[in-house]
Amino acid sequence: MSSHKIGPMQNPLTQKLTSQHIDKILEISEKDDERVFKDAGESRKYTLIYIVIFSVLFVFLTVFLVGSDVELYKEIVKLFAIFLGGLGSGFGIKGYMDRNK
Repeated sequence: MSSHKIGPMQNPLTQKLTSQHIDKILEISEKDDERVFKDAGESRKYTLIYIVIFSVLFVFLTVFLVGSDVELYKEIVKLFAIFLGGLGSGFGIKGYMDRNK
């Protein structure tokens, strides 16, 4: 009679794993974590640069146009507010659609 194991069948790859394989897997995982960290840092830098550029542009328009043409300034601010509203709602809809997938 042959003896039978009771329980789930083991994956044959687990018997072939060595400490070198585990070290390589950990090394790859560590490099991936470093890349994700660098990407997040770069994303924050670009976001800060965009905010500074738009702030400087807004201050320049405010100083330049309020002194010369108040009506044009009001129209520009109104269009900018509409643009930001559309941009925000677009991101909101995208987030909603991603959550429902």
